[in-house]
Amino acid sequence: MKRFNNILVYAGTEHRESAVTRAAQLALDNKASLTLMDVVKPMPSVLGLMTDVAKPDEIEALVAADRRRRLMEIASEISDIGRPIDVCVAVGDAATEITRRVIDEDHDLVVKNADAFSPTGRLFGSVGTSLLRICPCPVLLLKPQLHGEFDQVVAAIDVESTDQKHCNLNREILEQAYSIARRDRATLHIVAAWRLWMEDSMLQHVGPEKIESMRRDHHARVRQAVDQLLQAPFAEANDIHLHLRQGSAATVIRDVTDEVEADLMVMGTVCRTGISGVLIGNTAETVISDISCSLLALKPDDFRSPVAPSGSVLTQEDEPLPLI
Repeated sequence: MKRFNNILVYAGTEHRESAVTRAAQLALDNKASLTLMDVVKPMPSVLGLMTDVAKPDEIEALVAADRRRRLMEIASEISDIGRPIDVCVAVGDAATEITRRVIDEDHDLVVKNADAFSPTGRLFGSVGTSLLRICPCPVLLLKPQLHGEFDQVVAAIDVESTDQKHCNLNREILEQAYSIARRDRATLHIVAAWRLWMEDSMLQHVGPEKIESMRRDHHARVRQAVDQLLQAPFAEANDIHLHLRQGSAATVIRDVTDEVEADLMVMGTVCRTGISGVLIGNTAETVISDISCSLLALKPDDFRSPVAPSGSVLTQEDEPLPLI
């Protein structure tokens, strides 16, 4: 089972305690190194014109130095985990700079507190949503009110896609969710949706009896695919519940998450287009806008971030499609 080796926690939020605590525990459990990071927003150009105290870049450097001192204090508070701890402060857009650090230093997990609920009811604000789109490694967004361990973990898998990329991602989702559930002694719920392709349109031509037969055959194939996924070590577990339901993926995932009162969802969030570039999946976009629990977001192995490493730029042929 894959382990994390180099964890980054974004400590720039107002309520960062749960993210830092969880990241420190993960570093201890995985024998991983840990980096505490903060990002300073660039000084607005209008303010730069209004001050004669110092140049904008000098003021930004002073703020960054202050943030670094604060991170050093936090690092000293968790130094008893006995793992290497580094601190990093960047200036720029938070999601972009976090992603660039991930690429430069080969981090394999980002931990961040989700934003408090916005007036629109969304738990994941602009920084979190951007990380779900552009960060190449898994991203763990923690509900601010979360304290302690998870109790109900939901793993959302796509059992109707049979290509190797989706199969690998499904396996990774299950392994990460299973690992977290075992660590926290939580109940693991595996949710998968299925439906017959163009059922309403075909009904007009083949009739209800044929549709029912096709539906049974398709369900049997889906169930076989699920059974193949749930091999060892999952087959021996007695605290796993399978929710295999007919319907749209977004609706099924949200329904199960609400029913079991999940406090963590593990799912894939990004699909790759046929040409250079990545888009957030429609199912993930819909689900993420509604859920109120923490989220561990995974991406396919061939995911390519639109963020360039430090000291380089994307060529025109490498430029991704717009993130919508």
